[in-house]
Amino acid sequence: MLKFKCKDVGFDCGFVAKGKTEEDILSQCAVHATKDHNMKPEDITDELKGKIKSKIKKSLF
Repeated sequence: MLKFKCKDVGFDCGFVAKGKTEEDILSQCAVHATKDHNMKPEDITDELKGKIKSKIKKSLF
């Protein structure tokens, strides 16, 4: 299981994404960013995706 915390990339946010693959996490993050941070799809840049990928951690839960 993989886990990502939104606060790990600088947002004051308690969102946590969990999934089996990086793609699962990125998909959840994209939905979260547009819904809760009012970001547009074009705001989710390759740079931001890279930051998210670098903060994805393996989790036992």
